[in-house]
Amino acid sequence: MMEERGFEPDIVAYSTVLNCLCKKCLLKEAHDLFFEMRKQGIKPNVITYTTLIDALCKKGVVSKAKDILGTMKKQGIEPNVVTYSILIDPLCKKGMVSKAEDIVGTMTKQGIKLDVVTYSIFIDALCKKGMVSKAEGIVGRMTKQGIEPNVVMYSIIH
Repeated sequence: MMEERGFEPDIVAYSTVLNCLCKKCLLKEAHDLFFEMRKQGIKPNVITYTTLIDALCKKGVVSKAKDILGTMKKQGIEPNVVTYSILIDPLCKKGMVSKAEDIVGTMTKQGIKLDVVTYSIFIDALCKKGMVSKAEGIVGRMTKQGIEPNVVMYSIIH
């Protein structure tokens, strides 16, 4: 349709439409558009991949989101703190703290610094699992890294 009107779709156009489809929970259409984009020779970026991963996680399809993460890495696109936080959140909500911790470990190995949002998600899961002393240790590590707990974090640990 865009081509018919003389527009050449680019990464921004595709990512915008993909985001709209994902927000409407039209995952099949989003998936099809994602592969159409790649077929057209337009390389997805970290935002495109993260948008798709977010939609899959919100729909509860974390295994498919991890597959997309694998594809992302194979394409040479490095996930960022937002990408990983999106994956950590549903794992923590399901009480899968060890799997979330594996992702935190991957982030650390890749030199990706956790932000206050990621720490909050992880610390909340630890506290809900009764692992309060471990959560407090992570808060200590976080503050040593210069990341100050916010109001949400304080409400989690107190």
